[in-house]
Amino acid sequence: MTPIINEWQLDCRLNKALNQSHRADFSLLLAFLSPAIDEMAQFQTPQPEPRTRTSNLYARFSLPEPRGFGWQGQDLAKLSRQNQALHDGGLAQLKLQQYLEPGPMVLTDDNTKLAAEVNQNLDLHSKRRRSGGEGITRDEADPAALYEVLQQLQQAAA
Repeated sequence: MTPIINEWQLDCRLNKALNQSHRADFSLLLAFLSPAIDEMAQFQTPQPEPRTRTSNLYARFSLPEPRGFGWQGQDLAKLSRQNQALHDGGLAQLKLQQYLEPGPMVLTDDNTKLAAEVNQNLDLHSKRRRSGGEGITRDEADPAALYEVLQQLQQAAA
């Protein structure tokens, strides 16, 4: 089963439910659609251009580069200095040491990892986007097929 992303995948069912006042069917069909604006049929968002940094502000103001959130090789020495600061000067000295040399926040720095509770509460469209599933591509209109449909409609009207 392919996920329903755009209203063109529903053909005219959404319009029929609206015209025939089938509120439950209309609400159900709307719930199937993806809430992401960039996946709607009428929007074509341009690909974002990568930002280029023209000047390095860290070098300009003599600041250290920001560290990652995960464990790094020199963190054991930092944590031992923070431990010594706690024993020597108390909580105030420990805070000062943490501000000067921040330690790791997590053991491994993985940007794509989500907590299990958060991942279970994601809707189907969000899970599809996180897994890297591409959107459904719309087939191009075939003028010959449209001509045949118009011919059939004209014969039915006659």
